[in-house]
Amino acid sequence: MTRTGPKVTTQQQRLGQDDPEQSGSEVATRTWPREEDQRWAARFRLRLLLRHDPPGGLDDQVVDEVYEAVTDSGRSAHELFGDADDFAAQVAAERIDDAHRSRRDMHGITPGEGFRGGLLVLGAVGVSLSLHGWFSSGLEFTIGWPALAGTPLIGTVVLLIVVALTLRTAGRPRGAWTATVGAVVMVPVAALAISSLPDGPLFSAPAPVVVALSALPAVIGWLLPEERVSRWFNGPEAAHHDDEAWLRRLDGVLRGAYGLSPRQAQAHVEEARAHLAASGGEAHEQFGPPQVYALRLADGPGASRRASRRKLRSGLLFLPVVAIALSEVIDDPDPGSLSTWVLPPAALLWAWFLWGHHRDTRSS
Repeated sequence: MTRTGPKVTTQQQRLGQDDPEQSGSEVATRTWPREEDQRWAARFRLRLLLRHDPPGGLDDQVVDEVYEAVTDSGRSAHELFGDADDFAAQVAAERIDDAHRSRRDMHGITPGEGFRGGLLVLGAVGVSLSLHGWFSSGLEFTIGWPALAGTPLIGTVVLLIVVALTLRTAGRPRGAWTATVGAVVMVPVAALAISSLPDGPLFSAPAPVVVALSALPAVIGWLLPEERVSRWFNGPEAAHHDDEAWLRRLDGVLRGAYGLSPRQAQAHVEEARAHLAASGGEAHEQFGPPQVYALRLADGPGASRRASRRKLRSGLLFLPVVAIALSEVIDDPDPGSLSTWVLPPAALLWAWFLWGHHRDTRSS
């Protein structure tokens, strides 16, 4: 499958022929001939980064090339290259290869970014709860058996959920289901441990120490290298001579990274298997890496609908949490409590988020 971009003008063909090692810092220090050109460049950069996830430095390189074309010709960026959004899409189609794009799922996230982001969120929530306890209870935290055992168990549940989502991003649906089942099993284990352990204080801990320990997942997530973590979750690549391993990997990436249904993914797998049987070749020779081939199969008009559907389903997982939190606020509203003022607006934002993705699944 070959991807083609919009028709390129003579002036646009000059882009990419300059030195790719030019620094983006040079672009920032230059003065554009017209303010409208500077706004055009800023919009182009924003659209390229947010919508097309380019390799590092491509945005700086293209803006630098646009600057030179504008200053050399005396014409505006819009005259030379058209609409900034359209040109960002054109650059993405022509200068971002499928190998780079296949590193990310349909939401533009790599496994490493997903895992690190989950750890950052886990740490941020822990710090927020610890700070709330500090400000409400004082400088010393009283630790008992329920808190001592329950906190790591609940943290394990959340970590397993993060691992499950990361494995899904990596195109490992079996591993994702295994981690999900582990999280489900750990929930009653944590609840039983918290309810059955005896109450009463064991020791006291300074609040700053508790806050620092709560921030540990975020610190780990910040320090972990994204590429290495992505390799951990992607796992070993299918051997070039093992067609069945290649086909299994294709099925996993189609379902996990790109949200195809098992039926759709299996149809593509069977089609590839039939082609290999007819041609007598090997999968790597015929189709290339399974991630790249999966991207080409999944790319198209249905991609945005699948992405919206997955976000909708993920958002619905928070329905029990939102319902319980709101019921507590409604049953016993406390004007002096922060949750009374924060939870209802947060629930409205969550509902708006779900409605937006529901609308996208119907209109995409």
